[in-house]
Amino acid sequence: MPVEAEHRPGSPWRSRALLALLLVLLVSAGGFLVVTRISIEGTWHGLFLLRSYDGHRLELKDDLFLGDGSRFLAGGSFAAARRWLHLDRASLPDDTPHLTLEWNEREGRGFVHNVLGPGEALLTSFGRYEDSDGKHPQGLFVGGSLPDVAANMNGQDESGMSYSNGKSWYHIWCNVNEGVQDDAAARMTFPGDWRFLGSRVLLSDPTRVVLESRHELAFTGGRLLMERFAYFTAGEPFFRLGVRVTALGPGPVEFSYVYGDEPWVGHFGSSDGNVGWVAEGLLYYEGTIDPLIHRWAGILDELTGYAAYIEWVGAEIPSLVYVSNKPATYALPPFKIPLHSNEVFIGLEWTHRRLQPGESRSFYMLIGMAEADPRTKRPVRPAAAVKAWPR
Repeated sequence: MPVEAEHRPGSPWRSRALLALLLVLLVSAGGFLVVTRISIEGTWHGLFLLRSYDGHRLELKDDLFLGDGSRFLAGGSFAAARRWLHLDRASLPDDTPHLTLEWNEREGRGFVHNVLGPGEALLTSFGRYEDSDGKHPQGLFVGGSLPDVAANMNGQDESGMSYSNGKSWYHIWCNVNEGVQDDAAARMTFPGDWRFLGSRVLLSDPTRVVLESRHELAFTGGRLLMERFAYFTAGEPFFRLGVRVTALGPGPVEFSYVYGDEPWVGHFGSSDGNVGWVAEGLLYYEGTIDPLIHRWAGILDELTGYAAYIEWVGAEIPSLVYVSNKPATYALPPFKIPLHSNEVFIGLEWTHRRLQPGESRSFYMLIGMAEADPRTKRPVRPAAAVKAWPR
């Protein structure tokens, strides 16, 4: 009789077993939480379990950035569900030029999908990458990818700024190499170091997108406010980037601003076939480009025929533009060093600017993809830029 009583529903034996199981689950969950950092941003691109940088802890995320793939352990994306719910861009471009935006204002990251025409699209990601210091810059900094691409260590052409011809994706720009130097201290700082103050979608419709992000930088003389604006127009193979810096005091600020990239045009991770280009022709050697004579330049991949394009507009002309085998260095005549590295680089520098408290300076660039001359097949300035800024 006692044994039979113990096995009746609701008996103390079963209650104790259920309680023990619950305690085991709670302890396991508690142990998981102790060794796991929860990084849920609310974007819900998926659920991803990663190793920490020191290898002793775990990280659970709802998003995955370019550079995170090497730490990925388990999980998956919600890409199919998001497409079904119309939360992301369509899987194939339409025939009519239009823009699709996904942007997280609180975290300052997202992407713009620009359908250029039948079978063609340009995808630009902002703030979706891990930098060389293991930081994730927030704001309007070109770089990164969606989780499905970030998790694939062998196929990341659809990252940074990338172009689709309807069949394949080709890499155009990579994670931006951007920095501001405190000239008084001879110290360079990068986007991952800057204080992120927030971002906004100022305009978003099928024909135009305007985004803003704000940042604060600490300098020897005082603080610097950086306001960044990205302007997209449907069908244009570039976007306009405006960077306005304002000295906040208490004293003057002396700084230099640099923007550049080793874009890996054609295929992510490779500079094979990459050479410089300007309006007059191709550049096969390291060297400088006169920023007054030339107002645009880029990197061409001779293997695929695709080319990155950057133009500097407005009154603030760069002090220096150059192409080289790595950032921050280049050869001058009589030396002739071929562009042959895996980091073929194009750089722009605005050096030794000084702002008194309350003063501002603005830098403007067009960043995107060159078009091809139908006769020579060489890269040329996009027709939309020619129309907007005749030279």
